[in-house]
Amino acid sequence: MIRSLNKIFIIFMVVISTGCGRDGPLLLDVSVEDLSNTINDIIPALMDKADVVGLSVIVIRSNDVIIDKSFGHANLEENKEIDRHTFYKAASLGKPVFGYIVVSLAQQKKIDLDKPLYSYFNKEIVGNDPRSRKITARMVLSHTTGLSNLGNNSAPDFYFEPGEGFKYSGHGYQYLQKVVEKVTNKNLNELATEIVFKPLSMKTSSYVWRKDYENMISSSYGANRDKYEVNRETAEGYAAWSLYTTLRDYSKFVIHIMESSKVKNSVASQMLVSNADVAKGVKWGLGWAIQDTTPHNSFWHWGSMAGFRHYVVGYPEEELAVIVMANSSKSFKIIYDVMVKSIGGSFPSYDWF
Repeated sequence: MIRSLNKIFIIFMVVISTGCGRDGPLLLDVSVEDLSNTINDIIPALMDKADVVGLSVIVIRSNDVIIDKSFGHANLEENKEIDRHTFYKAASLGKPVFGYIVVSLAQQKKIDLDKPLYSYFNKEIVGNDPRSRKITARMVLSHTTGLSNLGNNSAPDFYFEPGEGFKYSGHGYQYLQKVVEKVTNKNLNELATEIVFKPLSMKTSSYVWRKDYENMISSSYGANRDKYEVNRETAEGYAAWSLYTTLRDYSKFVIHIMESSKVKNSVASQMLVSNADVAKGVKWGLGWAIQDTTPHNSFWHWGSMAGFRHYVVGYPEEELAVIVMANSSKSFKIIYDVMVKSIGGSFPSYDWF
């Protein structure tokens, strides 16, 4: 009875303190058992408070998955629970994967990160605008093209001169994807399979819809639990948003980034060099973003579309990371707290975005 009351008190304190304590030490010394129990106690309470339908979390220590948990439903109407085999639409978490592909091709001398993309493609992303001819792959991957973001079928346009500022842009990624596909004579998913998915045994990941996703992919939900169907979607891959994956599969990519970033001149080491200052404590590398954290910098990215909300943070020096994927538009209200309770630390990126 006393233990049950203590558990209720802990959950109550967690719920009322949501969003408090923005900075703290990394949870490197907490036992896996204690961490697992804390996550089991806290996440359902947070989800209930924010009306989040389903959420999954993976915690990585010493470049190995130590926690892999799922809560709630993949399909509320069918009472189908989320588990470790559930697929998610990863949205913008596909951008770092594409960044890895592009930097790999640059190392193979198939594309130059600093050569104008127009010289490869001979097509302007914004017609009759000379600024289109200045865009490079480095600018796209660091969001310094000046191009607008994707949304509501809007046409791309410039906000500033390429290379002279920061603006998050999916249009830039789509343009670079076309260039890369032309240069290699391979489509996005072929390149991803060859350079990332197959070498890392990411067998469940794809930028295009696969038949085995049917009945295994999570639905997503809006503010009033209105359901977005996810079924038989993209037959053509889009670097900016169409990645399908599981948490376990994506964790292989995150672990590879942490491990290989310590190798001089590796793809990951190039991705994690700052190319743009974004805000206090927030920078952008190539594909991945970077944040000033203690004791060492961490990399991060988020994903958001049609109810799906995701966040990834990795500390290469500490070999520590957390991946959170959720299927409800309200999820960002609690993902910060899930990350803090999973690995501790601070998150300048969460205050910025």
